[in-house]
Amino acid sequence: MLKIFTDVLDPFLWGLFPLLRKFERKYKNFSYQFIMGGLIGNYEEFLPKNFREKNSLELGNKILYDMYRATATITKMPGFKAVPHLFTEDYKSSYPLDKYFLAFKEIDQENSPAYMRKILQEAIIFGKNIYDLDVEREILKSFHVDFDEFVFNYENSHDIFLADRMEAFDYRIKKLPGFLITENNRVLQNIMDFGRIEEFFLENLGLEEREENLSEAEKILDYIRTYDLVLKDEIKIVFGEENKLEELVNNKKVFVKEINDFKILDLEG
Repeated sequence: MLKIFTDVLDPFLWGLFPLLRKFERKYKNFSYQFIMGGLIGNYEEFLPKNFREKNSLELGNKILYDMYRATATITKMPGFKAVPHLFTEDYKSSYPLDKYFLAFKEIDQENSPAYMRKILQEAIIFGKNIYDLDVEREILKSFHVDFDEFVFNYENSHDIFLADRMEAFDYRIKKLPGFLITENNRVLQNIMDFGRIEEFFLENLGLEEREENLSEAEKILDYIRTYDLVLKDEIKIVFGEENKLEELVNNKKVFVKEINDFKILDLEG
């Protein structure tokens, strides 16, 4: 089993999704679980000392934006196009978002990675404040999850969240994301080269390739068809710099739509 120690606002997590999708598509026995390590107890921890008393929400959100921008140079996955408005006087920590994830996971573990991807899309691409429970309510509808049950789980998620963080502590995960192979207790963390993650999976997971007789173009079409939203940048990450996407676009089999400066792939014009 692969366990990924992360946090909803960990910028590496957003960049990790294309790689996870790549392995899901290629290997029939690839699976993983997200464990919430808790990244930001209070955004003021990231502020210079002389700014903490000023309680600068604008600066806190700017630092989050800069974290995503810097991480994108490693992951090649574009982050926020402008400074987000996620941190507020009511929400200064990433912990509530981690608890949202755990609340969902208690109801539907199988779809919890898809939920994680979805809330990040809503924040990064569509500029929504995913702390807002009305935003969460709309997201939950797409998974047919009962909102009241979700809120109940969230309000009672303290022990589950603590257990996740203690597991990160037990395996000495000091910098998110961290990766644990439960069969041999091998750990990878402090990532500066995203290619090392792929190597780590291949070295330790005993993966079995799916038997497919699809051309690369067919694989790209199938990839786009499988997920609710695919960024153009993902195709380079999953299929390599040289791929058949432009040919598919030129032949009008794939269409590129711009949403808030993000290039989204669609099979319908």
